[in-house]
Amino acid sequence: MNHSHLLKWFPSITVATALALTGNAYAAPLTCPDVSTIKAVSIQFSDGKQEWNGEQLIEDSSMAAEFEFLGAAIKQGTDSETKLPYSYVICNYGGKGKDDYLRLSKRFTLPPVAKGNAWSEEKECKNDNVTNCAFELVNSKGPAKFTLPSQ
Repeated sequence: MNHSHLLKWFPSITVATALALTGNAYAAPLTCPDVSTIKAVSIQFSDGKQEWNGEQLIEDSSMAAEFEFLGAAIKQGTDSETKLPYSYVICNYGGKGKDDYLRLSKRFTLPPVAKGNAWSEEKECKNDNVTNCAFELVNSKGPAKFTLPSQ
């Protein structure tokens, strides 16, 4: 085989190898929302028995900008209707006053797993940097993969 024949095929081999490696790339670590992306939509109220519920719409969403990220936690719960377990992450934010706080949460179908050394054994991350409290979704075979669309 002469070298000119090999050089002719080299670009095709390079593209095929790159596609094979990126076709099943691992997803980037997930994090809680940065404070700059949080928008106040409403404030919900409820009595302790969950019989009375109320909501107050907020016109000024700038109050969320005053909060700082305090940390996150990975939790498990059971769906009240299906009785199936689920995993979720809670994100905690605090304001200037002792009663100023905000908690966001999100359910996931795959269990979240702490990524990095800022997490405790109790699956809590108390840190003021969102990226230090990163996590990833893991299935039984390891970190969840995503597939890039074919080109």
